[in-house]
Amino acid sequence: MLCKDCLNPVIEGPEGGYVCGQCFHVVEPNGYAERRAEGVRRAAEERRVRTEERRARAQARNRAWP
Repeated sequence: MLCKDCLNPVIEGPEGGYVCGQCFHVVEPNGYAERRAEGVRRAAEERRVRTEERRARAQARNRAWP
């Protein structure tokens, strides 16, 4: 496979995209933007849940403090 910009040989990634080592041209695999958006949304939700749990534990400790 060759880079579309500089025609340098590139190795296709496991999902179909590549980054050219010579000119740093990036080709993202099909559907990457949708998968990335879903991953970002999922990570934000997990982070929100962890934060709420941490704050609840802190409040419980503060209430138990004499």
